[in-house]
Amino acid sequence: MNLADVIEAHDAARVALIDGNDTITFGELRERVGVMRAQLAGRGVEPGDAVAIAAGNEPLFAVATLAILGLGGIVMPLNPSSPPAELQRKLEAVSPRMVLVGEIGQRLLGHDDVITAPLVDMTTLPDHADGEIPPIVSRRAGDVAFYMSTSGVSGIPKVAMLTHRNLEFVQLMATSDDDPLLETDVTLGVLPFAHIFGLNVVLLASLRVGARVVLQRRFDVDESLRLVREHGVTMLTGAPPMWQRWAAADVPDDSLRSVRRAVSGAAALPFEVFTRIRDRYGVEIEEGYGLTETSPVITSGRGAQIRPTSVGKVMPGVEVVLVDPDGSPVDVGDQGEIVTRGDGVFVGYLNDADTTASVLTEDGWFWTGDVGIFDDDGYLFLVDRVKDIVIVSGFNVYPSEVENVLMEHPDVRGALVVGSPHGETGEMVVAFVSGTADEASLRAHVDTQLSRYKRPVEYHFVEELPISDNGKPRRRELR
Repeated sequence: MNLADVIEAHDAARVALIDGNDTITFGELRERVGVMRAQLAGRGVEPGDAVAIAAGNEPLFAVATLAILGLGGIVMPLNPSSPPAELQRKLEAVSPRMVLVGEIGQRLLGHDDVITAPLVDMTTLPDHADGEIPPIVSRRAGDVAFYMSTSGVSGIPKVAMLTHRNLEFVQLMATSDDDPLLETDVTLGVLPFAHIFGLNVVLLASLRVGARVVLQRRFDVDESLRLVREHGVTMLTGAPPMWQRWAAADVPDDSLRSVRRAVSGAAALPFEVFTRIRDRYGVEIEEGYGLTETSPVITSGRGAQIRPTSVGKVMPGVEVVLVDPDGSPVDVGDQGEIVTRGDGVFVGYLNDADTTASVLTEDGWFWTGDVGIFDDDGYLFLVDRVKDIVIVSGFNVYPSEVENVLMEHPDVRGALVVGSPHGETGEMVVAFVSGTADEASLRAHVDTQLSRYKRPVEYHFVEELPISDNGKPRRRELR
């Protein structure tokens, strides 16, 4: 097997990618990938070699990814907008043979003094192969296909190793069972392909089934909705900050009339965003849940009645147990850490056996660090991250609960909550808020919604909150 095969079976005339005014068929995509395979082979790329890609949601990202996989290599996607010093820290953990740079990422070419891996400008490579195009290399299901960089609470980069089987398992889930992704679907490729959600759920799953992907290289709320209308997008997938922007966009209320499935992931979707999208556009957003280490899907709202604030039900072939701090299963309705097992679970962190052993058991159970609750019907509700819990006078405070209450205030655009040391209570709740709300009105609002120990002691007002490209809050930067 080889994930590079996802584009091989489709009719050559069928459209695969739409990039601005350019349309790329599956036949053209296969030709470009073949040429890139030849070029990379000529530069010495062999099975098992790591090659990094610093490119945005552009055709070159898809071409390079499939070419590296086709040679039996390991792809390391990088966010091209990250500071060069940050990219170098990630590259040091992998030591790739080279870094392929796309159109979005050209600024990195002037930073050879910081990024020490060889930089190759893909935009200058010839559009033909000098010699014979090498065939796709056969790989075992357990061979590593991707190195995905992910930071822990310490900020030190960890590199999750994902196999061909891991990603294929999630792709097959997305393209089968109830309400699958279809060949006739049109997806909007706006979630960053450098992150596992955009990479596997949007790009590769769409290519596998033969759907077309409309590329948006940088998120712009008005442009994204224009693309939805122009191309009749049927599958709209975004992180909560995107849905919040779409809800408030100055566009006609029928702008999502072509959308048959709306999906949110990467972080919890506020209830008020769900209702605003539903009431304005007539579309109900289904939530899913997963992590980089699970390729990424664990649960999904697909194929079940949507329950706002729930991340859906456990996907077929996936096991989930909620456990207490001692590792014992909790009762339905009780909070517990989410522990999961399935073919989507990664094989460990590169060169980090200790961290791997702390989260992954020998029999394949992955301790996510997320806290959740199952209801009687099997719907999962996320509570928070284990490490983000604030303990006030011995009581657990889950930041997301406080954030959701703050977001109900009409003048709050965004909110993040963290814990801070306190001499009497051990920790206190601290809120960072963007928008036009003032402290007095926020205190009056939360007084009616939260127990005293859950109420923020301090408020800080900021222009922008630290949110990663895939929609996850970076609370560590606020502590």
